[in-house]
Amino acid sequence: MNNMPKLSRKITEPSILVRPVSRFGGLDNIHIALIALVVILILLLLAVSYTTKISVNVTCQNCTAAANATNYTAGAQHTPAQVKLQAEKILAGYATLNSSLSILPYIADVNEASVSYLKNSGEWYVSIPYTGPLTENTYLFSLEINDSNMTKFSALAQVTAQPKISKNYVVSPGVIKLYGQTACTPAGSPLLVYWFMDPYAPGAVQSLVNETNLQKKFGGNINVSIKILTTQYSESVAKVYGMNNTLQLGKYILCASGKPGFGNFVKELNATYQGNYVPPYVLQELAGQAGLNVSSVESCVSSSQGAINGQFIEAEHYNITSSSSVLTNCEFLSLPETAYNAICYSDSSIC
Repeated sequence: MNNMPKLSRKITEPSILVRPVSRFGGLDNIHIALIALVVILILLLLAVSYTTKISVNVTCQNCTAAANATNYTAGAQHTPAQVKLQAEKILAGYATLNSSLSILPYIADVNEASVSYLKNSGEWYVSIPYTGPLTENTYLFSLEINDSNMTKFSALAQVTAQPKISKNYVVSPGVIKLYGQTACTPAGSPLLVYWFMDPYAPGAVQSLVNETNLQKKFGGNINVSIKILTTQYSESVAKVYGMNNTLQLGKYILCASGKPGFGNFVKELNATYQGNYVPPYVLQELAGQAGLNVSSVESCVSSSQGAINGQFIEAEHYNITSSSSVLTNCEFLSLPETAYNAICYSDSSIC
């Protein structure tokens, strides 16, 4: 039993050194110095915050309320509200440009406009955020407007083209108020909505989905009328297939609209339409598949040219030249994608 290995050295118990608690609660000099440094920094920060003057640039998010403020911008000839309205007119002017910038008034959010007065230069700086339709990134549409002569302005940042100042102005995201036009919907009646479109314009047929969705949402509170335009897109198709054949698509859409099966017709048309010419016999088949009364639709199609001519005159009256454009209550212009905003701006009680 004495076979256990022997340890080569003697094992001793560890000794524990216990120091008496000092008057600093056991903290050594390093910890005490760190605590003192933190206290000094806090006191210094408080002293700086009470003695430092902070310069704030005068800005205005809601310029309507600020318009009546006294001494808002000392020395300025115009109020922030007046400047914001001028910026909205400049923004509306882009809608008339024959370029991709024409969409700018419909994607800018004027409710988030910021207006600042630059006293040293005697100019106003206005920035309006807008969302890119493809990237969905947010950018700034920026303007410098001369205070003494607000017809003098310059666009900054990503947008460099400068249009003529419009008498129209942007009143809400995606909504333009047409100058000189007034409401045409009688009190207590459904809100009139005119849907101007050239069926062969890019996105026009697809926009009819927006139209049917709005009809479902608002029901009897709105009355949507399709208005057929003939722009460069239909004219391009007509060069190959003839104008009479080209107009058939618009006539079928016009005659199917307002009927109970129009939503089904829109679905069938969108499933078939590829951006190319649609022959009359295909349109006839689509009307049948949608459950429409084909003979009634064709009777309407054969006599609809007069109505389309009248719609062209309506478009000229409102200076509508592009497809697709939506006119709400005869005074608010929008895109199909922003028609909801126009409806709610025109009559908030139904939203």
